[in-house]
Amino acid sequence: MIGDMKLRLLSLSVAALFLPPTMAAAQTMEFACPEPGTTFTFDSGVKVISRGRDGPDCKMDSVGGAPFKLRGLLIANPAPDGSDTSAYIAALRPERLWPLEVGKKVEARYSVGGRTWTYILTVPRTEKRTGPGNALIDTFVVEMNEQGDKGERSVSRWWISPADKYAIRFDATNSAGTANRAVVTEITR
Repeated sequence: MIGDMKLRLLSLSVAALFLPPTMAAAQTMEFACPEPGTTFTFDSGVKVISRGRDGPDCKMDSVGGAPFKLRGLLIANPAPDGSDTSAYIAALRPERLWPLEVGKKVEARYSVGGRTWTYILTVPRTEKRTGPGNALIDTFVVEMNEQGDKGERSVSRWWISPADKYAIRFDATNSAGTANRAVVTEITR
């Protein structure tokens, strides 16, 4: 009996050595904003400072720019171009994705100006991602697939770090061939 228990324990220990690194990451992430005063510097040179939390929004300041709120760590209002995204956020309700958990999925539709878009937001996996200082950081990948009623498509991805409570990378591409990327290169607390 004791020999069987030792063999099972040894088997579990050996199996744990061969699990993919993403399996070691937390299985869920509760919604939280970065600590006030935390500064994120992007590869573009843009710096963003956390100012606290207001419900499902993280209050942020863009150095040299206007303050904004980040709904569910995903969508900024006002948007980087200064536009009001209140109606878009109300339709998508990205806060429904929280707590983040692999396999979670929410769907939404957004209509404006006689056009309609369908959105599917998912958490397809966890992933170790290179972050500031080339450190490997555990992240949850959040993916948003968008399809317009005239066949337009886009895919956006955020890599959310539970340790930093922020997206350390964002990528987006669309069917028109436009791509966008933002990578956090430095975090100061």
